[in-house]
Amino acid sequence: MKKLRKYIVIAQVSFGNAMVYRATLLSRFCFYTLIIYVFMSLWRAIYQEGSVHGYSYVQIVWYLVMTELIVFATGTDIYRKMNEDVKSGAIAYLIGRPTHYVFFQFANAAGQITLSFIGFGTLACILGLIFVGPLYTFSLAGLLPLTLSIMMSIILNYSILMLIGLTAFVVEDNFSIFLIYQKLCFMLGMFLPVEFLPMWLQPIAKSLPFSYVYWAPAKLFVDYSPGLFWELFPRQVGWALAFVALTMFCYNLSIKRLTVNGG
Repeated sequence: MKKLRKYIVIAQVSFGNAMVYRATLLSRFCFYTLIIYVFMSLWRAIYQEGSVHGYSYVQIVWYLVMTELIVFATGTDIYRKMNEDVKSGAIAYLIGRPTHYVFFQFANAAGQITLSFIGFGTLACILGLIFVGPLYTFSLAGLLPLTLSIMMSIILNYSILMLIGLTAFVVEDNFSIFLIYQKLCFMLGMFLPVEFLPMWLQPIAKSLPFSYVYWAPAKLFVDYSPGLFWELFPRQVGWALAFVALTMFCYNLSIKRLTVNGG
């Protein structure tokens, strides 16, 4: 409990720090609104013929609202911080703290994510209601499953980004690796549901972890059913556990091989 309390305090401090930079949060609110409006207008033109692949116009707009909520609320630059820490040699100081480096970074990100979810969640509900009205396919019975799915999405996304950050021990700059991951998420669920992909590509997309960062929680949000939850959630848990284990393994391996060249 004492160890857990340390990370709770770190998350609380991070939350307080994020509250200080409200102007930055406001600018991101504007950008979020702009993205939703642009894509809503695009989908309105596409949906002149009716539903597409089982999604109504209202569902697809709320789908986009949810995926962009996850993008804006859970975004973290941990991969870039690790790149800078390794280059400067600051990593040697950070791993010497009485906290685990991976857990410290996660707790630090958790405080910012909590504030972002409160702010962007409120904005997402307002924009969705203004632009297309209520989502009648959603019910309160799906609230807990949706929350669990979003939590797994956060853990999976953070673990992958931490893993990308660990490549800084091997490569000079890991930004290109992040771009590859980002574009895979774009194509596999962020802007388009997996059902919109060609039939031959859908099974491949559903067998990869990237779809379970954005597509799975958004799909549960707009089309919840207990069967769908038990189909998607175990896969999210499995991928999240796999990447957490892989991250910890690579972290321990990287620390053993650490050579500080500056700082």
